Amino acid sequence: MIQFAPPRHWQSRPSPNYNNRPDHMQPTAIVLHADASNRVDQSLDWCRRPESKVSYHVLIGRTGNVFSLVHPEHRAWHAGKSEMDGVSDVNDFSIGVCLSNRNDGETFPASQVFEAVRTCALLCRFYNISPSRITTHALVARPLGRKTDPLGLELDAFITQVKQMLRGK
Repeated sequence: MIQFAPPRHWQSRPSPNYNNRPDHMQPTAIVLHADASNRVDQSLDWCRRPESKVSYHVLIGRTGNVFSLVHPEHRAWHAGKSEMDGVSDVNDFSIGVCLSNRNDGETFPASQVFEAVRTCALLCRFYNISPSRITTHALVARPLGRKTDPLGLELDAFITQVKQMLRGK
C-alpha cells in the first residue's frame, strides 16, 4: 500500500503525542479545530510537549503556512471524548486539521482557509474520505457544548469549497 507523503510545502514539526490506530484502521473523517492561541508557534510548542498530551495531524497558520505534526496513518490526540455517527473515540478514525485562531470570533484569513480547503481535499482524495465526513470539534466533542471550535468557520461553505477543489474548479 502506498503511504501518504505530505506535500513539500508542509513543514515537519513532529509531535510525540500520538499512538497507533486500532487494527491499523484507515482514516474515514476529518475534524476541523481552532487552537485558541494568539500565535501558531505557541500551538506548535504546546503540541510538541509530551506533557500536553495534545496533537493534530496538521496545523495551519494564519498566513497559510502548513505544519505536519503527526502522520495521518497514526492516531493523533485531538478530539478527546468524542462521538461521530454513533461511534465514540473519533481519534481512532479521523484526521485532525487545526487552524491557528483564538476561537473568540477572530476571522479566519482567506489564505488560511484556502490552505485548509486544499489540505482537506488532498486528504479526502488520498484516503477516499467523502467531504460529507468533514466535521468540527464542536460537533463531535462530548458532552455537546463542551467545545466551540472552530468558532465562526462556516462548515457547509467549507465542505462546498472542498468539493469544488476535488472537481477541479
